[in-house]
Amino acid sequence: MKKRLRKKLRKGEFQEDGFTVAATAAADVPESRAETLLDRFIVEVIEPRGLTFGGGGSGRAWSGFVARARRGSTDEADRHAAEGWLASQPDVARFAVGPLEDAWRM
Repeated sequence: MKKRLRKKLRKGEFQEDGFTVAATAAADVPESRAETLLDRFIVEVIEPRGLTFGGGGSGRAWSGFVARARRGSTDEADRHAAEGWLASQPDVARFAVGPLEDAWRM
């Protein structure tokens, strides 16, 4: 495949990686506080690192995909930042952070 086509299709050296993330609030956390978890995650982890989050949820549970806001890939440091933040939140009962994967998979 020619370089121009690889770039257009974001393949090979032009592949951009991201990762999935999901979280569920603890049952004893008030609904109003549980609903702020996603907002806080975006403000405290996603935006400062130049990332975007696509997804959502309702009340106690949310999930989505994290990617670089501009061209480029997320990296292990971004994954660890998301994982560390979720692990440090007492309001989070369960969470999962997926491996790096092709953000443009079809």
